[in-house]
Amino acid sequence: MLHKSVFLDIGALSCGCTDHALESLAKAISGEEGDAPDIWAQHESPFVRSLIELFSSRGLLRLEKVRDELNAWLEGKHHTPGTSTPAAPAPLNPARLDAHELALVKIYLENIPPAEFGAADWSLLIDYLVSRYMPFDALQTEAEWLAVRSVYMGKIQANVEKLPVVQADRLLAALPTTLPAARSTFDPPPVVQSVLDYGYARCADNVQAVTESTRHRLKRVIMAHEEQARLGARPPAQALQTQLFDEFATLNRDWRRIAVTEVGDNAGNGLIASLKPGTRVRRIEQYRGACPFCRKINGTVLTVVSPDKKDKDWDTEVWCGKSNIGRSGAKRKRVDDELVERTPAELWSIPAGTVHPHCRGIWTVLEEARPTDDPKFASWLDAHFAKHRKTPEALAQT
Repeated sequence: MLHKSVFLDIGALSCGCTDHALESLAKAISGEEGDAPDIWAQHESPFVRSLIELFSSRGLLRLEKVRDELNAWLEGKHHTPGTSTPAAPAPLNPARLDAHELALVKIYLENIPPAEFGAADWSLLIDYLVSRYMPFDALQTEAEWLAVRSVYMGKIQANVEKLPVVQADRLLAALPTTLPAARSTFDPPPVVQSVLDYGYARCADNVQAVTESTRHRLKRVIMAHEEQARLGARPPAQALQTQLFDEFATLNRDWRRIAVTEVGDNAGNGLIASLKPGTRVRRIEQYRGACPFCRKINGTVLTVVSPDKKDKDWDTEVWCGKSNIGRSGAKRKRVDDELVERTPAELWSIPAGTVHPHCRGIWTVLEEARPTDDPKFASWLDAHFAKHRKTPEALAQT
């Protein structure tokens, strides 16, 4: 393989800007930024594979509806002129349009020919489409069921190391989908409850970020195109469609990133949270497109310890909540006018969940370590297998 060197002049940059640039380069190499080679490939773990695909397909369907509806408005298919144009709706909260407000906005916009849309009208149209097909409350619900089910699929793996996809899917369908339902059904211990709460909060924030990104990206493209048209430049309609195609492709990848990363992170923490201290686990990073760091840590064996253990060893131990937040994938940083090596404490380590966005790393448990910290969940799992009249061992062989 041919390697090329790249020289960057960073002399005029501040220390903060330099470190940001180095971090961005490290993330680009790792696959954290941009499109990872196998982002659309099915996940290697049968425990989370279907959950990722289900969350992805539901989100992509929402984005597809926004795209198709936007194209219909651009083509004038929704223009239904009345005897007079209604007044523009009063100022609204663009992120939280309720059903009544959506109806008012629709009536107003339908009465205006697309050729007469002003900047405020195009902005209102995008707000209308995003609020209609990506409503805040519905997306929070999506984030909640993703977090709850991914954490418990990790706990299932801690109990049953091998399971066919069809049986994993059956378990997935039987799990609760909300935090209150999980508390009622399983009465999780404090550590697991923390994983659930923060997993949901993180996923909800990421989902909302994609929603806002959808709003911002579409407004930017539409308004730039319409501004040129108003100024007489007359850009071809095909140029707008090409730009919109690129924007939706990016948004689709952003949604897929949430699915792969959040499910992997929650499942990894759910598994580690279920194992008693002293259990040995092996990191598995065997998948096409793994970054250099992940390939390097493949096969590494770590020992599970309690999160409150003093003087935890980042190189040999793993605990629930262990992450790379605050650490860097870039080996060097800028101090004054020099680039210096980062200390080991500043660099990526092996986390309980995913190393970076798009990461597909998982754990395998090296010894019999049936968890005992969550008896209500263990009873639920035993009852599920009993209902289907097969032991976990028998299921693993089917």
